[in-house]
Amino acid sequence: MATTNNLVIPLVEQSQAQKEVTVNAALMRIDALMNTGAKSRTTAAPPSTPASGDVYIVAASPTGDWAGHAGHITYFDQVWRFIIPQEGMSLWVNNEDVFYTFDGAAWVKTYNPTEFANLAKLGVNATADATNKFSVSSDAILLNHNGHGIQAKLNKNTSGETASFLYQTGFSGRAEFGTVGDDNFTLKVSPDGSTWFDALKIIAATGRMALKSIATGISAAGSAQGDATALSKSINHIATVSSGQGVRLSAPEAGELLLIANQGANAVNVYPASSHSINALAANTAISVAADSRKLFFATTSTNWYAL
Repeated sequence: MATTNNLVIPLVEQSQAQKEVTVNAALMRIDALMNTGAKSRTTAAPPSTPASGDVYIVAASPTGDWAGHAGHITYFDQVWRFIIPQEGMSLWVNNEDVFYTFDGAAWVKTYNPTEFANLAKLGVNATADATNKFSVSSDAILLNHNGHGIQAKLNKNTSGETASFLYQTGFSGRAEFGTVGDDNFTLKVSPDGSTWFDALKIIAATGRMALKSIATGISAAGSAQGDATALSKSINHIATVSSGQGVRLSAPEAGELLLIANQGANAVNVYPASSHSINALAANTAISVAADSRKLFFATTSTNWYAL
């Protein structure tokens, strides 16, 4: 008897007698595949009192009337009938409330309305890719507690790898914090996604905190504000100072701290940025930091430093 190519449904032959037998058999086969689902995929022995239309995915090492049909779909139509699954065939399994799909060798879980597991990629209003296997495009994301507290985890494989949060502008990095290349906690920033500056490190072994914006071996220069050596770091070690030479502070961010350590042979003149001031001095006026001494500066506004 001729059958369809994929589901092996019997076809009515020309001038066939009792066509209803073939048609009914075809309908029963279609009904088995398109009904409300298989009762189970872990049953290996035929039930003793099956109902007409019962469907199962036969488990491994089947017995009785199911012997030799492991992995096949079986349905009861006066006797147990079998369908050899084709790759891509899917069937709901009732006692698990899960869709399974036949991948050509085995039945694999494909969907559960209350559980997602082992997905290759997932995009929410976005397209996931080989690097960003989970991708979300949204104005906000909420992770809510389940009646208690909540904890987010980033787990890396080894100490030398990275577990971090990266903040971007136009997909170009601007700030990153986490355990970056070791187990210390690091905060770093970038103006362009290419050049990066470590700003803060908390040392895992001791809990000590280190400011990482450091410049060493600085040489003072000039004799006035305009030609003094410009400082750009939070901690500045001045190694060389000739008589009358100076350094120039950057324009501050209110709340910023800056340290100058003068290890030169002479006092160093410390100027503010143009039109800015230090302490209550007139704009552009320098203060002197003696040789072998240190001074801490803090900013209360975007134009004014104070010195301790």
